[in-house]
Amino acid sequence: MTPDKTINDWSVGDSANAEVSVTEAFVAEFAEFSGDHNPLHVDATFAETTGFKRRVAHGMSYGAIFSRLIGMELPGPGALWLSQSYRFAKPVFIGDKLRLSVTVTAINLSTNTMELTCRAKNQTGDEVMNGSSEVMLLEIENDEQEEPRDKQRIAIVTGGSRGIGAEIARTLDALGFCVAVTYQSSEVEAKTLADSLSRGTALKSDAADPTSATKLLSAVERLFGAPDTIILNAGSSAMYGDALSAQASSFQQQMDIQFHGPHALVSAALPQMIEDRFGAIVAISSSYASNVPPPGMAPYVVAKSALEAYIRCLAVDYGAKGIRLNIVAPSMTDTALLSSVPERNRKLAAAQNPRRRLAEPSDIASAAAYLVSEEAGFVNGHTLFVTGGSHM
Repeated sequence: MTPDKTINDWSVGDSANAEVSVTEAFVAEFAEFSGDHNPLHVDATFAETTGFKRRVAHGMSYGAIFSRLIGMELPGPGALWLSQSYRFAKPVFIGDKLRLSVTVTAINLSTNTMELTCRAKNQTGDEVMNGSSEVMLLEIENDEQEEPRDKQRIAIVTGGSRGIGAEIARTLDALGFCVAVTYQSSEVEAKTLADSLSRGTALKSDAADPTSATKLLSAVERLFGAPDTIILNAGSSAMYGDALSAQASSFQQQMDIQFHGPHALVSAALPQMIEDRFGAIVAISSSYASNVPPPGMAPYVVAKSALEAYIRCLAVDYGAKGIRLNIVAPSMTDTALLSSVPERNRKLAAAQNPRRRLAEPSDIASAAAYLVSEEAGFVNGHTLFVTGGSHM
């Protein structure tokens, strides 16, 4: 029997039920199968000498029925029973009619497991047994090879008006993507870029405002369709601050741009990606988040570190759903953001790099394009350092 439901088809609160009549035959068959011939269960004369005065059904005789509920109903075929606990609150006697139920209390998409409560009540409504289960819903492998995608690729590039974002947009456009670039204040640059693309548009969106994510997604869907690719590239020039003296507001601003905004956009886009079982998300981070950070950039480095941790968690949780999430971590890159960095510092960084130069936006764009391509179909949760060798 082939499973007809995946773990995504279940929700907390879903339940399934079964009715059981505890008959002479029911008890006798379980005793024969299990080898448990305890006279309390099978000998009426002995049972008369106990406080119960009648035979008590084996607790596991009806406890085993939960296997049927789990294996055939919730979650059904493909379920693997991992653990079970029972507490038998009251005895069950021959002639009782039981109603058994399992209810979903928690779902873990990353492990494809769910937790269930198990309860049994008799004909008078008394709870005779309760417990909990942990169940894994196995994913059935498909022997057929995946067909190459023939759908139009659609990408959102946040902070795409200039620099690294603009170069990524141009690279994806050359690869045949529809590309939506976002901007907050650089309208002229963004629209000029969009006009130069074969299938491009520029959309105003505040990357730090989580409420703008659904509006952005809706606008892209109206123009091109649901995006299967997201490049998280938005940033701010206000990235500097000492780890001790920087105001909490500086950290919060960077966290809004690097974590809260991306979290909202990814959360809005993931359901359709999961339904399509295809999606590629790349976060543009910094090698500083994994290496010795420069002094005076604590808000930026802390926020980038949070973004990287978030991407790795998503890669674990949704890799099995066909979604790939990766990180590009460049070293110092020759963009307008370096305008506040002294020329001497830029030259020193270039001289100390094994390649004897700074990174260029095209270096980062090529890396991002690879990670969202189907050639990188088995690359997930990876940080690709684009540093010329300064980070090894």
